[in-house]
Amino acid sequence: HKSALALSGGQQQRLCIARALAVEPEVILMDEPCSALDPIATLRIEELMRVLKKKYTIVIVTHNMQQAARVSHYTAFLMMGEDRVGELVEYGPTKQIFTNPRDKRTEDYITGRFG
Repeated sequence: HKSALALSGGQQQRLCIARALAVEPEVILMDEPCSALDPIATLRIEELMRVLKKKYTIVIVTHNMQQAARVSHYTAFLMMGEDRVGELVEYGPTKQIFTNPRDKRTEDYITGRFG
């Protein structure tokens, strides 16, 4: 037996996903699933997400706009309010959010004007 700490970042991430699948969930939550990974490991995780989305609902939290555009069907943009509670600014099909956002704050974020 080897310690999981000896695994690469991508291997550790796949192990975490395998552990989540072991309990047969309906929804898989992924918080910044590729934040510390190199481009090759990121590609592998995104490929795994494409396979898994056929059977599971996957919710990802990411600050990586390119990744959100690549892997999601729907996108929600949230901003921290004054009371430190996340405010839903906009939700819709990913293509629409990225090509024709309805809210200026969404447009500003995805174009890099703030954030």
